[in-house]
Amino acid sequence: MTTAAPARSGSERHALGAGMALSLSAVITGVAGLVCWVVAAGTLPQEAVGRAASFVSGFVLIAGIAQLNVGLGLLRWLPGAGGRTGWLVGRGYLLVGAAAAVGGVVFVLLPVGRAAAPGMLALLLVVASVCWALFQLQDYVLAGLGRVWWVPLFNGAFGLVRVAVLPVLGAALGAVGVLASWAAPTVVCAAIAGVLITLLARRKRAEPVPADLPDRRTVVSFLGPTYLATIGTTVLYNVVPLIVTARFGPASGAVFFVVWNGLTATDYAINGFVNSMVLRGSGDPEARPAILRAVGKRLGLLVGSGAVAGIALAPLLLGLFGPGYAEEGSIALRILLAGLVARTVVALGVAVRLMDGDGMGAARIQLSGTALVVGGVLLVPAGLHLPGPALGFVLAQVLVGALVVPSLVRRLRGVSR
Repeated sequence: MTTAAPARSGSERHALGAGMALSLSAVITGVAGLVCWVVAAGTLPQEAVGRAASFVSGFVLIAGIAQLNVGLGLLRWLPGAGGRTGWLVGRGYLLVGAAAAVGGVVFVLLPVGRAAAPGMLALLLVVASVCWALFQLQDYVLAGLGRVWWVPLFNGAFGLVRVAVLPVLGAALGAVGVLASWAAPTVVCAAIAGVLITLLARRKRAEPVPADLPDRRTVVSFLGPTYLATIGTTVLYNVVPLIVTARFGPASGAVFFVVWNGLTATDYAINGFVNSMVLRGSGDPEARPAILRAVGKRLGLLVGSGAVAGIALAPLLLGLFGPGYAEEGSIALRILLAGLVARTVVALGVAVRLMDGDGMGAARIQLSGTALVVGGVLLVPAGLHLPGPALGFVLAQVLVGALVVPSLVRRLRGVSR
């Protein structure tokens, strides 16, 4: 009994530190993205911004699908990989890179892909898909290798370079400049991170710790269901704005796109924090209740205070894009922010199941939430306008969160299932 408390306390501290780093990284990436779109809107005609947004949406979608949830697997298994660390990282990079390349080629052959990336831009989209997929994967690899605070440093440098070069490239090259300001820093940062990760993996070879790697059946049983959860999140992030545009027109759709991007940036930050639970809790089953309690308290404080601030400042924040955005989107943004508390409960429920290796349980939560959100956005009365889809999102999170709460309470009491 005397040794359990210090070990548990250490796991809590590691989880909180990793959570802060991954959340900070997600916030930096999200804020940089929003700032770049503000700059693009002030530099280019609306039509050019729309073409650039379609291109970016295309390669981000492909990169997300190509992840195959390999990152979560590396986050779970790298700490015990020992001398096989380099082998595990290399296979992960190869799998994600190949999936992104194939996905990019398929996408540009489709009508929607040809419209988003005509002519020689098709090749750029395939390259951007691969580089962005590897850039996303490196966050998990660095965290799994114990360098979690390198993640916000890389993403911060990436965001600063994007913001700095966008006005110059946008003014000189138009929409192509916007794409170059995104693609070029991605290639450079991914290459630098790849070199550093290779050096870290080589150091692991000399460690006497035997490798503790899962067999193929365990890998498939974990990554398969969790990949379904990833698909649910990808659909949630990308399909909802398209539905809103189809229902309310392109002008209102543009406003909702900005509002929704703010929500997804926050959601990335929440997921970055709870992923630290997967990192620390997977290797320390006895500490899981304490880790859940510590992360839940810290995350609740951060999300709650952030939501209150966002609700108060909604018109000012949207006003950065133009007065029309603030007038039409402030109510919807406030409603979405109010639903973040329930969204946080859902994220904690997913993380607990991933800690346990219950990929199918995590997939059920994510897919049910996505189905309810999409259904709500489709069915809300058109007379509610943009607040309607926002209410659909909040109601879906409340319903799923209510189903997750009992299991979280049991885990906090130390009941494993």
